[in-house]
Amino acid sequence: MSLIAPVGVEALWYLRRTMALRLFILSVVLTAGLWTCPAQVQAASLYTGEVPVDQDESADRNALRALDQVLTRLTGIADRSLVEELGLDRSILRLLVSSEQRVRRSRVGPDGAPLADELRLRIDFDPAGVDALLARHDLPRLGRERPSILLWLAVEEETGIELQGGAYLEQEISEHARRLGLDVVRPLGDLIDLASIDVFDIRGGFLDSAEASARRYGTQVIAMLDLRSSDTGWAARWLWRLEGRDAGLQLEAEQASDLVSAGLNALLAALAERFAVVADDEHATQRRVIVRGIEGEIQYAEVLRHLRSLSAVSDVLVLAARGNELEFQLRLRASGLEDGLALGGVLEIEQRRADGSLELRLQR
Repeated sequence: MSLIAPVGVEALWYLRRTMALRLFILSVVLTAGLWTCPAQVQAASLYTGEVPVDQDESADRNALRALDQVLTRLTGIADRSLVEELGLDRSILRLLVSSEQRVRRSRVGPDGAPLADELRLRIDFDPAGVDALLARHDLPRLGRERPSILLWLAVEEETGIELQGGAYLEQEISEHARRLGLDVVRPLGDLIDLASIDVFDIRGGFLDSAEASARRYGTQVIAMLDLRSSDTGWAARWLWRLEGRDAGLQLEAEQASDLVSAGLNALLAALAERFAVVADDEHATQRRVIVRGIEGEIQYAEVLRHLRSLSAVSDVLVLAARGNELEFQLRLRASGLEDGLALGGVLEIEQRRADGSLELRLQR
């Protein structure tokens, strides 16, 4: 027995190791096979339009408004209707609509009181088809790798100045962020935050005071909104810092929601100006990347999903695997690969080789 047991243990170990290896290879193949539609899983919300149902409009007109929302979200163009500008009609809907449903959303009014549920049309559009539409018209596309925004708020009303805007204002911030595809983070405003920032920093536009909170929440953009009520409505001053550069705007409106919308529209336009790319599959280039730190199939799938979701990338091919290192060949539809990698927070550039390839490391 003592002679047979070691052989059996060794055989069992070998069998388990072989089966684990086969399962890993199978999972890689299945993952690659399932991921034939780039950026549809993690970035699905970018291609989903949700608009209030207008009973006075046809079903096609409501659907085209949902498409307009998606086009705004992807291009950063919010000051005009791209559906109207491009002359899109019901024929495009047959090509782009993947699914649609009607949903009800609870709402509150400016006084914080509940309103009747709002009926909305929610449509999922085909990402590849929408991307192709943008490419045909040489329109830029802002991909999933968009930076998160830490938004500090100061609201002055008759009762005083607050760092929170009440249920209605917070609802409007969330709703317009969803409409534009922006990752807006609202700080807790707890003792840790208030140790470095207060309401007067926000009203004074001192963006430096929010640097510590940006590090705490892991955001890449700092924004401040100073909102003040007046006899005629509301006045607002928006300020933001993107990659060390400060910008902003001042405006007035009857409704606070309009000021939230205008400021977030401007923020999206700023992000699109910096990071959006125009696809050019006809003159696509290739670039090799080596990714280190991959310990198993879950991390492999995460890296593959992330690479395929980058707006500059049209296709990903696995070239080789060595230990915890994988080598990929990326087909690029546009420039901006390194910008996308820097924003994603998944892969860190360790080295740029003389042949143009990149050495990356998985950060989590």
